[in-house]
Amino acid sequence: MTTTAPVDRLRLFPEPNLDLQTRAALGATAYRAAEAGELLAAVDRINRAGLSGRGYHEEFLALGRRTAVAAETALRSGRTIGARDAYLRAAKYLSLALFSVLGSARPADEPAVFAEMQACWHRAGELLDPPVQRFHIPYQDVGLPAYLLTPPGTPRRRPTLILVNGSDAQSIDLYTFGARAATERGWNALILEGPGQGSLLFEHEIPFRPDWEHVIHPVVDHLLRSPLVDPDRIALTGWSMSGMLAIRAAALEPRLAAVVADPGAVDNWLAWPKTWRDLADHPDPEAVNRHWQQAVVPQLGPATPLLAKRAEIFGPQFLYDARAGRAPQDLWQLARTIRQFRCDDVAHLVTCPTLVLGYETEALIPDQDTHLFDLLRCPKQHTILTTAQGAGDHCAPMAPQLRNTLVLDWLERTLA
Repeated sequence: MTTTAPVDRLRLFPEPNLDLQTRAALGATAYRAAEAGELLAAVDRINRAGLSGRGYHEEFLALGRRTAVAAETALRSGRTIGARDAYLRAAKYLSLALFSVLGSARPADEPAVFAEMQACWHRAGELLDPPVQRFHIPYQDVGLPAYLLTPPGTPRRRPTLILVNGSDAQSIDLYTFGARAATERGWNALILEGPGQGSLLFEHEIPFRPDWEHVIHPVVDHLLRSPLVDPDRIALTGWSMSGMLAIRAAALEPRLAAVVADPGAVDNWLAWPKTWRDLADHPDPEAVNRHWQQAVVPQLGPATPLLAKRAEIFGPQFLYDARAGRAPQDLWQLARTIRQFRCDDVAHLVTCPTLVLGYETEALIPDQDTHLFDLLRCPKQHTILTTAQGAGDHCAPMAPQLRNTLVLDWLERTLA
């Protein structure tokens, strides 16, 4: 008689957030957006030197730049496939450098590192077949950067999947977690940079907004005018933090045919430490911030860059704190901003079929997928990915093919 013990997940680093980001890059090998050998060689060099935010950033910045140079060399020589793949890998490695730049010696370089990463993503898109169509969807004064990936073959109306990122990943990540797989199924895939994401955050300093229906509404308007889009089969998937935002959008944008919350979530503030939430409940802003700055922030130590990263998306003052290399100084205002990011008040209004994903060892947004599923009154399915599948952590970092197959199979059945 044999028994099956839980499968321990692979750990590349002892620091959980850098570990998660790096394992997601390892998962990106499934779609040629990373190379296992060169990625693990970088991991080995970082660990041999002693893990630090600064060392992690410098190693992946150098690897991303070397890979970008290799891509440029291949392109000049006419080797377009090699150039495309190298640009994809360079974008992924530079996204790791971007994630960790606030822990480096030069946190104010964040916009410059983003620009390097974005340039590689754009060049890779130009070399895909068909090339990625880049455009801006009308939104306020700057527009929403959008990337439309289409299947090969004769242009025609097709089902279309809108992919919305979370709080700290980039368009290259949505390429591996959904977009490429969608085009292989004959779908269009629209990767979107919304407020608080991509160039809107790093170039224009526009923060996240909680009423995501005002972001998705002009996107649907745009798609309905396209001769490439089947108007009856437009679906939305929200990844990471946007699992909650996608539900809010679907509740108030009835033209969506289906929605995926990956993972399901209802209240962003509940994902923050309870002691901080209790402190922020005090009605006196000055007392809250005085205790925060004098008693809490000095104890953060190596966790400061991560906190700055999580906070920078919520307002210019928090972005400026992050780029100055410090934790957010105004906890009272940060708390009141984050509390607006919830969907439990509107989830019951969703009418389109909804897939709620959960993860067995979810750490970033724990214990919210079941709550969301219970709030929904629409046709719905709740699926939990497990550690035994190699997919139990937040957004299944090393199992994008398994996750993509699950989501796209559901979408094809639902919108057949």
